[in-house]
Amino acid sequence: MNATPLTLDPLAVWIPAAWLATLLLHAGLVKLLDRSLFVQHLGAYRVPDALITPLSGAMPLAEIGFGLLLLSPWREVGAAGATALLLLYASTMAWHRKAGRRLDCGCGGEPLPLSWALVLRNLVLTLLCLPASASLVPREMHLADYGVTLGAVLLGSLLWAAFHQVLRQTRRPFPI
Repeated sequence: MNATPLTLDPLAVWIPAAWLATLLLHAGLVKLLDRSLFVQHLGAYRVPDALITPLSGAMPLAEIGFGLLLLSPWREVGAAGATALLLLYASTMAWHRKAGRRLDCGCGGEPLPLSWALVLRNLVLTLLCLPASASLVPREMHLADYGVTLGAVLLGSLLWAAFHQVLRQTRRPFPI
């Protein structure tokens, strides 16, 4: 039995693709720009010493690469890679939360304590990978469509920042 590929209006594809790309590009750049902090996070997550150096370069580059692919004709590959990364991050966070470890999420930016809300956030983000990987209904994108996509990405980024700020304010500070 052959599954029919998901086909959506270009806006329903490009909005989640652009939003995921924005998140991945930001996360990757933040990790590259403060690689020593990212190395500390990998150590706190109990990554074996032999893997810390290669992962500290490979993971941010993977985030940036998949982010760029989400904005390209190879969007499906970017969405598949984003799904893999988000599931890896969610499962790793869940494992450490279940073990009762108090860690910074390592997401980049200001410290954010690991929480079940962050695990759920990453799982919800994987759902955005489905429309981001869908085939496009044959329809030309117009200037207004690009404006709507940009507005949706800006609004999504503001909501993302607000969500993280709420999580930062509801958690007690902890040593990193």
